[in-house]
Amino acid sequence: MSLPRDRTAELRRAIDEIAGRRIILVGGKGGVGKTTIASLAALHLALSRRVVLFTTDPASNLDDLFASATVDNLTIEKVDADRLYRRFLERNLSSFLELGDRGTYLEKEELQRFFELALPGIDELMSWMRIGELAEEDPGRLVMVDTAPTGHTLRMLGSGAHFLQLASALDAMQAKHRNMVRQFTRRNSRDAMDSFIDAFRLEGEKRLALLRDAASTAFIPVLLSEPWVVEQSLRLIAELQSEGIAIPFAILNRSADDEGCQKCSARQERDRAAHASLGSLLVTDAPRSCVPLDTIARLTAFLRGDLPENGNVVDVTPGGGVTAEKRLILPPRARLLFVAGKGGVGKTTAAAAIASQLARENPDRRYTAISVDPAHTLPSVFADQPPPENLTIEAIDTRARWRSFRESLGEEIERAVDALTPGNISLAYDADAMRKLLEIAPPGADELFAISRMADLLADESQAMIVVDTAPTGHFLRLLDLPQSAGDWVRELMRILLRYRQIVPAGSLGEDLVAASRSLHALEAALHSERSAVVVVCRPERIVVAETERLIAEIARRGMTLGGVIANYVTPLIDCRCDRISRTYELEVLATIDQAHLILIGRRDAPIEEPGDLPELLETDNPA
Repeated sequence: MSLPRDRTAELRRAIDEIAGRRIILVGGKGGVGKTTIASLAALHLALSRRVVLFTTDPASNLDDLFASATVDNLTIEKVDADRLYRRFLERNLSSFLELGDRGTYLEKEELQRFFELALPGIDELMSWMRIGELAEEDPGRLVMVDTAPTGHTLRMLGSGAHFLQLASALDAMQAKHRNMVRQFTRRNSRDAMDSFIDAFRLEGEKRLALLRDAASTAFIPVLLSEPWVVEQSLRLIAELQSEGIAIPFAILNRSADDEGCQKCSARQERDRAAHASLGSLLVTDAPRSCVPLDTIARLTAFLRGDLPENGNVVDVTPGGGVTAEKRLILPPRARLLFVAGKGGVGKTTAAAAIASQLARENPDRRYTAISVDPAHTLPSVFADQPPPENLTIEAIDTRARWRSFRESLGEEIERAVDALTPGNISLAYDADAMRKLLEIAPPGADELFAISRMADLLADESQAMIVVDTAPTGHFLRLLDLPQSAGDWVRELMRILLRYRQIVPAGSLGEDLVAASRSLHALEAALHSERSAVVVVCRPERIVVAETERLIAEIARRGMTLGGVIANYVTPLIDCRCDRISRTYELEVLATIDQAHLILIGRRDAPIEEPGDLPELLETDNPA
């Protein structure tokens, strides 16, 4: 039996409608199938034109999907932020240093150290720049972008504003030089640095315009019909539209076929509700495959509509090398628990379940569950039903905190300059350059405030445990590295501020940075101690398990404690033939995970919509 040809044809026709674009971005919540859809589209369009499939996800699964396969007209590229940033500096650093020398108190050596640091959030900025470069390098080639999950994709798309802020900072530095030349020569003049700034700004404006040009660029949101996924997808669509990015249609992935199965019929009802939620936006279905779409051969067959649904279906029961009924036993001294894994595996559900169970079973102790994913979904779990009184739910608006910090710092600089002797124009230009310098902290620098909050909670001895709902794998690993990399950046920024002590008063100006530095140091120590542990969540899919095993290895390499591995969404033994086929594949791939740490959680008939539906994950005598 084959998948209905009319439904796969519908997906191909939708892809053909955007074939003339130069850039197609595929995005959405983690786990909705962005990589699968982007790969399907790239394979289909590569039949008629050159395509580069570029992923902005630092923990991409494209290597697992394509393995050693090669496809005519198709090139695969993963973001390498460090390499791209080094190349960016090779092209621009000498001009940056010349402008800094002209427009600030800082020596070239000081500015060079600042620019050469591994800045927080450089992944998003370099991804944004690379998309533009790929489009410019070969105008006849289509750039298919497999994006990171929602929060980080929105940061990436906002990097155009950051690029222009950097141009503004450079112009502020050059303004001091222009004024000095004007004072001595009584005429306006331009030199090579003015031309450099103009070209730098124009480059950013062109790439920003390209992403906002509906004839050149399209963003395709991918979603599932689960209520939380639909809710986040609607927020993503609204933000994209506010940025002027064209959305020709959305793709509802894993839509159900009418097979006469009661469970498939229930899925169809959710699918119809998801279609209705998106209002006037055109929605194209990508039908569910009973066989994992985890190889190029299977993807190609799926596009043709002839992927077989049958195969070796085995009536497997829990066991057979895969552990079933078991619960987490958390390390006894752990107070900082990270719940990590690939996007869409159920990290938020697991974090909420663990925190809720701990709070219910220990009513005399205090707990906090905190989200550090830019696309916060943790509060949605408790939107209609509050958590236990001894459990606090937090989702930090780190971007607002960062904006507030920059604004307060700029106000202090302005007050200091106003208090100086009138007419000291040189200092005024320095102050403007300093304000602009602060504005070029890249996307992701705001995560410093999430780090600071975690450190504060850890220092609060009344907190029995802090459960952290993390961003997907690549960005979680970046968060673990942030105490060290951002610590260097913070210390360098503090040292730069000290150079301006003649115009910036001592006191509250550096307090936030001092506090951040201390928090980073404290958290760095805690991460590599028995006070912290990581629970990894995965799904029973070959590509997800491969990423999970790499994540577990990274946790071990960092000297951190693994608290357990939750295999979520395991297909139960039911009468649906498609589900029985899926379960066969699932138990095969789960057998590769260390069984001593593995806990299975079965897929539910209906998505979790309130805290009372959360699974029991912990041993009842858990020492926490």
